Amino acid sequence: MKKIIILTLSILLNSIFAFASPFSFSFDETTVEATLLSAEKSLSKAVVIPDSVENGGKYYAVSKIAKQAFAKCGKMETVKLPSKLKIIGPTAFAECSKLKSIVIPDGVDVIPHHCFFFCASLESVTLPSSLKSIEHDAFIACRSLQTIYIPKSVRHIGSWAFGENLALKSVEFESGNNTLSIGDHAFDRSGLETLVIPSFVDSLGEYVFNGCGSLKSAIVETDLDTLPKMTFHSCEDMTELSLNGAMNAIAYGAFSDCKKLSRITLPNMLKEIGVNAFDGCKNLTTINLQNLPSLQAIGEAAFSGCEKLERVILPNGIKKIEDGTFMSCHSLIEIIGTNVESEAEFSFYDCPKLKTKKFAK
Repeated sequence: MKKIIILTLSILLNSIFAFASPFSFSFDETTVEATLLSAEKSLSKAVVIPDSVENGGKYYAVSKIAKQAFAKCGKMETVKLPSKLKIIGPTAFAECSKLKSIVIPDGVDVIPHHCFFFCASLESVTLPSSLKSIEHDAFIACRSLQTIYIPKSVRHIGSWAFGENLALKSVEFESGNNTLSIGDHAFDRSGLETLVIPSFVDSLGEYVFNGCGSLKSAIVETDLDTLPKMTFHSCEDMTELSLNGAMNAIAYGAFSDCKKLSRITLPNMLKEIGVNAFDGCKNLTTINLQNLPSLQAIGEAAFSGCEKLERVILPNGIKKIEDGTFMSCHSLIEIIGTNVESEAEFSFYDCPKLKTKKFAK
Protein backbone atom coordinates (compact mmCIF):
# COMPACT_ATOMS: atom_id res chain seq x y z
CA MET A 1 0.00 0.00 0.00
CA LYS A 2 2.82 2.39 0.91
CA LYS A 3 4.60 1.68 -2.39
CA ILE A 4 1.47 2.51 -4.34
CA ILE A 5 1.03 5.79 -2.44
CA ILE A 6 4.69 6.77 -2.96
CA LEU A 7 4.54 5.90 -6.66
CA THR A 8 1.32 7.85 -7.09
CA LEU A 9 2.80 10.85 -5.26
CA SER A 10 5.93 10.69 -7.42
CA ILE A 11 3.86 10.72 -10.60
CA LEU A 12 1.82 13.66 -9.32
CA LEU A 13 4.93 15.64 -8.40
CA ASN A 14 6.55 14.98 -11.77
CA SER A 15 3.36 16.10 -13.47
CA ILE A 16 3.27 19.27 -11.39
CA PHE A 17 6.93 20.10 -12.17
CA ALA A 18 6.43 19.36 -15.86
CA PHE A 19 3.33 21.56 -15.90
CA ALA A 20 5.13 24.30 -13.95
CA SER A 21 8.11 24.43 -16.32
CA PRO A 22 8.34 27.84 -18.02
CA PHE A 23 9.70 26.23 -21.20
CA SER A 24 8.25 24.00 -23.88
CA PHE A 25 10.42 21.59 -25.87
CA SER A 26 10.42 19.32 -28.88
CA PHE A 27 12.56 16.19 -28.98
CA ASP A 28 14.65 14.53 -31.68
CA GLU A 29 14.92 10.78 -31.08
CA THR A 30 17.72 10.37 -33.64
CA THR A 31 20.14 12.96 -32.26
CA VAL A 32 18.82 12.77 -28.69
CA GLU A 33 18.63 16.56 -28.69
CA ALA A 34 15.92 18.98 -27.63
CA THR A 35 14.74 22.29 -29.06
CA LEU A 36 13.44 24.96 -26.71
CA LEU A 37 10.32 26.15 -28.53
CA SER A 38 8.97 28.86 -26.27
CA ALA A 39 9.16 30.43 -22.84
CA GLU A 40 6.59 32.09 -20.64
CA LYS A 41 6.58 35.88 -20.97
CA SER A 42 6.42 36.20 -17.18
CA LEU A 43 9.85 34.64 -16.60
CA SER A 44 11.76 35.84 -13.53
CA LYS A 45 14.75 38.20 -13.60
CA ALA A 46 17.40 35.44 -13.62
CA VAL A 47 16.67 32.63 -16.07
CA VAL A 48 18.57 29.36 -16.34
CA ILE A 49 17.95 27.09 -19.31
CA PRO A 50 18.82 23.49 -18.37
CA ASP A 51 21.62 21.70 -20.21
CA SER A 52 19.33 18.71 -20.69
CA VAL A 53 15.70 17.78 -20.20
CA GLU A 54 14.03 14.46 -19.43
CA ASN A 55 11.31 13.03 -21.63
CA GLY A 56 9.97 9.50 -21.34
CA GLY A 57 12.82 8.39 -19.15
CA LYS A 58 15.47 9.67 -21.57
CA TYR A 59 17.59 12.83 -21.28
CA TYR A 60 17.97 15.14 -24.27
CA ALA A 61 20.69 17.79 -24.62
CA VAL A 62 19.20 21.23 -25.25
CA SER A 63 20.96 22.19 -28.49
CA LYS A 64 18.59 24.65 -30.14
CA ILE A 65 16.51 27.70 -29.22
CA ALA A 66 13.70 28.25 -31.69
CA LYS A 67 12.63 31.42 -33.47
CA GLN A 68 11.03 33.98 -31.11
CA ALA A 69 11.37 31.62 -28.15
CA PHE A 70 12.09 34.42 -25.65
CA ALA A 71 10.83 37.41 -27.65
CA LYS A 72 9.27 40.13 -25.47
CA CYS A 73 10.08 38.41 -22.16
CA GLY A 74 9.82 41.74 -20.37
CA LYS A 75 11.04 40.74 -16.88
CA MET A 76 14.14 38.70 -17.78
CA GLU A 77 17.44 40.43 -16.88
CA THR A 78 19.94 37.58 -17.28
CA VAL A 79 19.80 34.21 -18.98
CA LYS A 80 22.20 31.27 -18.73
CA LEU A 81 22.25 29.37 -21.99
CA PRO A 82 22.76 25.58 -22.13
CA SER A 83 26.35 24.40 -22.58
CA LYS A 84 25.51 22.18 -25.59
CA LEU A 85 23.71 24.94 -27.49
CA LYS A 86 24.41 24.97 -31.24
CA ILE A 87 21.63 26.99 -32.87
CA ILE A 88 19.74 30.13 -31.90
CA GLY A 89 16.74 31.04 -34.04
CA PRO A 90 16.01 34.49 -35.52
CA THR A 91 14.39 37.00 -33.14
CA ALA A 92 14.91 34.50 -30.29
CA PHE A 93 15.55 37.28 -27.74
CA ALA A 94 14.06 40.25 -29.60
CA GLU A 95 12.58 43.06 -27.51
CA CYS A 96 13.62 41.61 -24.15
CA SER A 97 13.54 45.11 -22.75
CA LYS A 98 15.25 44.38 -19.40
CA LEU A 99 17.86 41.84 -20.52
CA LYS A 100 21.22 43.18 -19.28
CA SER A 101 23.82 40.55 -20.12
CA ILE A 102 24.31 37.30 -21.98
CA VAL A 103 27.16 34.85 -22.57
CA ILE A 104 26.80 32.81 -25.74
CA PRO A 105 28.50 29.41 -25.34
CA ASP A 106 31.05 27.77 -27.61
CA GLY A 107 29.33 25.73 -30.27
CA VAL A 108 27.12 28.51 -31.60
CA ASP A 109 28.42 29.62 -35.01
CA VAL A 110 25.72 32.10 -36.12
CA ILE A 111 23.93 34.96 -34.39
CA PRO A 112 20.83 35.14 -36.62
CA HIS A 113 19.03 38.21 -37.85
CA HIS A 114 17.18 40.31 -35.26
CA CYS A 115 18.24 37.88 -32.54
CA PHE A 116 18.65 40.65 -29.94
CA PHE A 117 16.72 43.37 -31.75
CA PHE A 118 15.81 46.28 -29.47
CA CYS A 119 17.12 44.76 -26.25
CA ALA A 120 17.31 48.29 -24.90
CA SER A 121 18.96 47.40 -21.55
CA LEU A 122 21.57 44.98 -22.92
CA GLU A 123 24.97 46.14 -21.62
CA SER A 124 27.22 43.10 -22.03
CA VAL A 125 27.52 40.39 -24.68
CA THR A 126 30.19 37.70 -24.75
CA LEU A 127 30.62 36.07 -28.15
CA PRO A 128 32.10 32.55 -28.47
CA SER A 129 35.28 31.52 -30.27
CA SER A 130 33.15 29.25 -32.49
CA LEU A 131 31.21 32.17 -33.98
CA LYS A 132 31.45 32.67 -37.75
CA SER A 133 28.67 35.07 -38.65
CA ILE A 134 26.70 37.91 -37.06
CA GLU A 135 23.72 38.35 -39.34
CA HIS A 136 21.88 41.50 -40.33
CA ASP A 137 20.16 43.47 -37.56
CA ALA A 138 21.35 40.95 -34.93
CA PHE A 139 21.98 43.61 -32.26
CA ILE A 140 20.26 46.62 -33.81
CA ALA A 141 18.99 49.24 -31.34
CA CYS A 142 20.69 47.66 -28.32
CA ARG A 143 21.05 51.15 -26.92
CA SER A 144 22.87 50.26 -23.69
CA LEU A 145 25.58 48.04 -25.22
CA GLN A 146 28.92 49.74 -24.50
CA THR A 147 31.65 47.51 -25.95
CA ILE A 148 31.86 44.51 -28.25
CA TYR A 149 34.75 42.10 -28.79
CA ILE A 150 34.70 40.32 -32.16
CA PRO A 151 36.46 36.92 -32.02
CA LYS A 152 38.93 36.04 -34.78
CA SER A 153 36.63 33.23 -35.92
CA VAL A 154 34.03 35.71 -37.24
CA ARG A 155 33.98 35.97 -41.03
CA HIS A 156 30.96 38.20 -41.58
CA ILE A 157 29.14 41.04 -39.84
CA GLY A 158 25.84 41.73 -41.56
CA SER A 159 24.09 44.97 -42.43
CA TRP A 160 22.82 46.99 -39.46
CA ALA A 161 24.22 44.30 -37.12
CA PHE A 162 25.18 46.92 -34.50
CA GLY A 163 23.29 49.87 -35.97
CA GLU A 164 21.73 52.45 -33.65
CA ASN A 165 23.75 51.24 -30.65
CA LEU A 166 24.01 54.71 -29.19
CA ALA A 167 26.14 53.71 -26.16
CA LEU A 168 28.58 51.52 -28.12
CA LYS A 169 31.88 53.31 -27.53
CA SER A 170 34.32 50.72 -28.85
CA VAL A 171 34.55 47.65 -31.05
CA GLU A 172 37.65 45.46 -30.82
CA PHE A 173 38.61 42.89 -33.41
CA GLU A 174 40.68 39.95 -32.16
CA SER A 175 43.95 39.64 -34.08
CA GLY A 176 44.69 36.52 -36.08
CA ASN A 177 41.62 36.62 -38.32
CA ASN A 178 42.15 35.74 -41.99
CA THR A 179 39.21 37.50 -43.57
CA LEU A 180 36.22 39.55 -42.43
CA SER A 181 33.47 41.29 -44.37
CA ILE A 182 31.39 44.07 -42.81
CA GLY A 183 28.01 44.86 -44.38
CA ASP A 184 26.14 48.08 -45.17
CA HIS A 185 25.25 50.26 -42.17
CA ALA A 186 26.80 47.69 -39.78
CA PHE A 187 27.65 50.36 -37.18
CA ASP A 188 25.41 53.13 -38.50
CA ARG A 189 24.63 55.75 -35.83
CA SER A 190 26.48 53.92 -33.10
CA GLY A 191 28.34 55.70 -30.30
CA LEU A 192 31.87 54.71 -31.37
CA GLU A 193 34.58 57.12 -30.18
CA THR A 194 37.70 55.58 -31.72
CA LEU A 195 38.10 52.99 -34.44
CA VAL A 196 40.79 50.80 -35.96
CA ILE A 197 39.80 48.75 -39.00
CA PRO A 198 42.38 45.94 -39.10
CA SER A 199 44.21 44.65 -42.15
CA PHE A 200 42.19 41.42 -42.38
CA VAL A 201 38.93 43.26 -43.16
CA ASP A 202 38.63 42.53 -46.88
CA SER A 203 35.23 44.06 -47.56
CA LEU A 204 33.32 47.09 -46.27
CA GLY A 205 29.75 47.92 -47.19
CA GLU A 206 28.24 51.34 -47.77
CA TYR A 207 27.33 53.69 -44.89
CA VAL A 208 29.16 51.39 -42.42
CA PHE A 209 29.96 54.17 -39.93
CA ASN A 210 27.43 56.70 -41.15
CA GLY A 211 26.28 59.15 -38.49
CA CYS A 212 28.69 58.00 -35.77
CA GLY A 213 28.53 61.43 -34.21
CA SER A 214 30.94 60.68 -31.32
CA LEU A 215 33.71 59.17 -33.47
CA LYS A 216 36.84 61.27 -32.98
CA SER A 217 39.49 59.34 -34.89
CA ALA A 218 39.70 56.41 -37.27
CA ILE A 219 42.55 54.33 -38.68
CA VAL A 220 41.97 52.12 -41.72
CA GLU A 221 44.76 49.53 -41.96
CA THR A 222 43.23 47.29 -44.59
CA ASP A 223 43.73 47.24 -48.36
CA LEU A 224 40.57 48.07 -50.31
CA ASP A 225 40.01 48.71 -53.97
CA THR A 226 37.47 51.39 -53.04
CA LEU A 227 36.45 53.00 -49.78
CA PRO A 228 32.68 52.65 -50.21
CA LYS A 229 29.97 55.24 -50.55
CA MET A 230 29.23 57.33 -47.44
CA THR A 231 31.50 55.20 -45.22
CA PHE A 232 32.09 57.96 -42.66
CA HIS A 233 29.34 60.37 -43.69
CA SER A 234 28.31 62.80 -40.95
CA CYS A 235 30.85 61.67 -38.36
CA GLU A 236 30.67 65.19 -37.02
CA ASP A 237 33.22 64.89 -34.17
CA MET A 238 35.95 63.16 -36.18
CA THR A 239 39.09 65.29 -36.27
CA GLU A 240 41.63 62.94 -37.82
CA LEU A 241 41.70 60.00 -40.16
CA SER A 242 44.47 57.77 -41.49
CA LEU A 243 43.99 55.59 -44.56
CA ASN A 244 47.09 53.43 -44.19
CA GLY A 245 46.19 50.54 -46.49
CA ALA A 246 46.42 50.44 -50.27
CA MET A 247 43.40 51.98 -51.97
CA ASN A 248 42.50 52.97 -55.53
CA ALA A 249 39.43 55.10 -54.97
CA ILE A 250 37.34 56.98 -52.43
CA ALA A 251 33.66 56.69 -53.35
CA TYR A 252 30.77 59.15 -53.25
CA GLY A 253 30.41 61.14 -50.04
CA ALA A 254 32.76 58.92 -48.04
CA PHE A 255 33.69 61.76 -45.65
CA SER A 256 30.96 64.27 -46.40
CA ASP A 257 29.79 66.42 -43.50
CA CYS A 258 32.67 65.41 -41.23
CA LYS A 259 32.59 68.97 -39.95
CA LYS A 260 35.55 68.78 -37.55
CA LEU A 261 37.90 66.77 -39.77
CA SER A 262 41.15 68.71 -39.91
CA ARG A 263 43.80 66.07 -40.71
CA ILE A 264 43.72 63.17 -43.12
CA THR A 265 46.37 60.79 -44.42
CA LEU A 266 45.56 59.51 -47.90
CA PRO A 267 46.99 56.35 -49.54
CA ASN A 268 49.96 57.08 -51.80
CA MET A 269 48.60 55.11 -54.75
CA LEU A 270 45.11 56.65 -54.69
CA LYS A 271 43.76 57.13 -58.22
CA GLU A 272 40.35 58.70 -57.74
CA ILE A 273 38.53 60.93 -55.25
CA GLY A 274 34.79 60.57 -55.82
CA VAL A 275 31.89 63.00 -56.06
CA ASN A 276 31.19 64.84 -52.78
CA ALA A 277 33.93 62.83 -51.06
CA PHE A 278 34.87 65.65 -48.64
CA ASP A 279 31.84 67.87 -49.16
CA GLY A 280 31.09 69.91 -46.04
CA CYS A 281 34.36 69.20 -44.22
CA LYS A 282 34.36 72.73 -42.84
CA ASN A 283 37.48 72.38 -40.69
CA LEU A 284 39.79 70.80 -43.28
CA THR A 285 42.73 73.19 -43.63
CA THR A 286 45.14 71.17 -45.77
CA ILE A 287 44.94 68.26 -48.19
CA ASN A 288 48.22 66.94 -49.56
CA LEU A 289 47.12 65.97 -53.04
CA GLN A 290 50.55 66.75 -54.46
CA ASN A 291 51.87 63.62 -52.73
CA LEU A 292 49.55 61.36 -54.72
CA PRO A 293 51.37 60.61 -57.99
CA SER A 294 48.68 58.20 -59.24
CA LEU A 295 45.71 60.53 -58.70
CA GLN A 296 43.90 61.03 -62.00
CA ALA A 297 40.39 62.19 -61.13
CA ILE A 298 38.64 64.38 -58.57
CA GLY A 299 34.85 64.26 -58.74
CA GLU A 300 32.25 67.02 -58.73
CA ALA A 301 31.88 68.85 -55.41
CA ALA A 302 34.60 66.65 -53.91
CA PHE A 303 35.84 69.52 -51.70
CA SER A 304 32.75 71.71 -51.79
CA GLY A 305 32.17 73.60 -48.56
CA CYS A 306 35.68 73.05 -47.19
CA GLU A 307 35.58 76.54 -45.75
CA LYS A 308 39.07 76.58 -44.17
CA LEU A 309 41.00 75.08 -47.07
CA GLU A 310 43.56 77.72 -48.11
CA ARG A 311 45.95 76.18 -50.64
CA VAL A 312 45.78 73.21 -52.98
CA ILE A 313 48.54 71.74 -55.13
CA LEU A 314 47.24 69.22 -57.63
CA PRO A 315 49.39 66.31 -58.84
CA ASN A 316 50.40 65.97 -62.47
CA GLY A 317 47.68 63.43 -63.24
CA ILE A 318 44.86 65.96 -62.80
CA LYS A 319 44.03 67.60 -66.13
CA LYS A 320 40.48 68.76 -65.51
CA ILE A 321 38.65 70.33 -62.56
CA GLU A 322 35.00 69.26 -62.44
CA ASP A 323 31.89 71.28 -61.63
CA GLY A 324 31.78 72.48 -58.04
CA THR A 325 34.94 70.64 -57.01
CA PHE A 326 36.07 73.55 -54.83
CA MET A 327 32.75 75.40 -54.57
CA SER A 328 32.25 77.49 -51.41
CA CYS A 329 35.84 77.08 -50.25
CA HIS A 330 35.67 80.50 -48.61
CA SER A 331 39.32 80.61 -47.48
CA LEU A 332 40.89 79.26 -50.67
CA ILE A 333 43.63 81.64 -51.76
CA GLU A 334 45.72 79.62 -54.20
CA ILE A 335 45.45 76.53 -56.37
CA ILE A 336 48.25 75.11 -58.49
CA GLY A 337 47.86 72.44 -61.16
CA THR A 338 50.65 72.45 -63.67
CA ASN A 339 48.90 69.92 -65.94
CA VAL A 340 45.33 71.23 -65.58
CA GLU A 341 43.98 71.99 -69.04
CA SER A 342 40.36 72.88 -68.26
CA GLU A 343 37.94 73.78 -65.50
CA ALA A 344 34.15 73.59 -65.37
CA GLU A 345 32.01 76.71 -65.09
CA PHE A 346 31.33 76.39 -61.37
CA SER A 347 34.56 74.70 -60.25
CA PHE A 348 35.40 77.63 -57.97
CA TYR A 349 31.96 79.14 -57.44
CA ASP A 350 31.69 81.14 -54.19
CA CYS A 351 35.44 81.24 -53.53
CA PRO A 352 35.74 84.96 -52.69
CA LYS A 353 39.42 84.93 -51.64
CA LEU A 354 40.82 82.97 -54.57
CA LYS A 355 43.54 85.13 -56.15
CA THR A 356 45.95 82.68 -57.72
CA LYS A 357 45.27 79.89 -60.19
CA LYS A 358 48.36 78.40 -61.81
CA PHE A 359 47.34 75.97 -64.54
CA ALA A 360 48.86 74.65 -67.77
CA LYS A 361 49.04 77.27 -70.49
